[in-house]
Amino acid sequence: MAPAAGMHYLEEDIKVNDTIYLILGVREVEGKNGYQGIGFRVSAKAKLISSGPDYAMMKEKYPFLRAVLELTPLEVEQLL
Repeated sequence: MAPAAGMHYLEEDIKVNDTIYLILGVREVEGKNGYQGIGFRVSAKAKLISSGPDYAMMKEKYPFLRAVLELTPLEVEQLL
């Protein structure tokens, strides 16, 4: 889950296609074959939540948000 303050365009895009692709990486961890750094490609289903217990918990931490971006992973692939 991530706080969503603006993301109006994303909200419209999710209505058409709710699959999101993320690339995540960090240098501080050793990856495949001894490489310095590790990276992942993640495909996930996205949903914006604007009520309920998860929303209330996030709103308490981040008062500026208007919704919570919930990502449900479908596939995770290690790249590095």
